[in-house]
Amino acid sequence: MEDDAIVADKAAGVWGDDAKIHPPRHKGRYFSVEGALNVPRTPQGYPLLVQAGSSGDGKRFAARYAEAVFTAQQTIEDARAFYADLKSRTVAAGRDADHIKVLPGIVPVIGSTEAEARANERVLEDHIVPAHGVDRLERLLQLPAGTLELDGPLPADLPPESAIEGARSRYTLIVELARRERLTVRQLIGRLGGGRGHLTFAGTPEQVADTIELWFGSGAADGFNIMPAVLPSGLEAFVDHVVPILRARGLLRTDYGSRRTLRERYGLPRPANQHVPAPALV
Repeated sequence: MEDDAIVADKAAGVWGDDAKIHPPRHKGRYFSVEGALNVPRTPQGYPLLVQAGSSGDGKRFAARYAEAVFTAQQTIEDARAFYADLKSRTVAAGRDADHIKVLPGIVPVIGSTEAEARANERVLEDHIVPAHGVDRLERLLQLPAGTLELDGPLPADLPPESAIEGARSRYTLIVELARRERLTVRQLIGRLGGGRGHLTFAGTPEQVADTIELWFGSGAADGFNIMPAVLPSGLEAFVDHVVPILRARGLLRTDYGSRRTLRERYGLPRPANQHVPAPALV
């Protein structure tokens, strides 16, 4: 439907301009659709398109279609490499690199002091049931039940990423984390418990703000998906103690002004209607 399709002329009994209403008339293998919806076009043009995942296929798909990417990296070096690669792929696909936003997930555990933050982190880890964690990790790594030893490292002969069905990028992230930091299965489960593979770190509000500023300022992220390990207290701690620091540093807006939609708040253009011809170049 075009933006000005609705006439709403009660006297003439005309709801819309039929020439500007475009039924999908889709006939496919699994379903068919004939009629158009009697609703106006969304203020965003169409909803913001978000992709999740860091595999090669995922990045190729995101470069062509996504407007935001929810991703997971454990180190700033990996985050920078992912960011640069995705932006480059987006340009190669004929799009503006600024029209795709990279949003890593982060899990901040906040304390008034670093020692308090570390203590809060240990409390969360103590609530993990090891048997459940081992079972979930074995399924994610596609290992037979009983393969993992809780206080031992991951097996040396894990299957290659190419053999994994499903979340390949998450598989590689977890294996690399365990190898790089020489974690036991128990320690790995603790690291994955709150963030499920996303960056988890404990610190003061200033340290959390420092990490966010470093990643944002060094080409590792356009923004972040904040994933508190505990709700609502974790979110309240972030809003009450980290947000004011980010605002004081000029990293976070204080209001949205006239930006009503998510698309506007991300600074993304409203997509043109596919049924309206593009204006001729002068």
